[in-house]
Amino acid sequence: MLSTPATIDRPALPRSLLGRRRKFFNPDYQFEYEIGQTVVLECTEETAVVAGRLQVMGCVDEYIIEIVGAKCDPLQVQAHQIRDDTTRSI
Repeated sequence: MLSTPATIDRPALPRSLLGRRRKFFNPDYQFEYEIGQTVVLECTEETAVVAGRLQVMGCVDEYIIEIVGAKCDPLQVQAHQIRDDTTRSI
């Protein structure tokens, strides 16, 4: 019969056996855009929907956006590359 080891060498284990570690999450942090919000991509003026968001090192917000009406993979952009759909320039 196998016994439970006292310590586990994590680097020696295959990735499929390792559980995901919880990342630090600050509940007080406010993102500029909400998931599901309609935004405009600055460089092409295309309308997109925010599908996901994350904060990377240095407090830079990154968003996963899906361009409305396009058949392409979602894009990962930084906050300064998109703007709120209500502030569309004329």
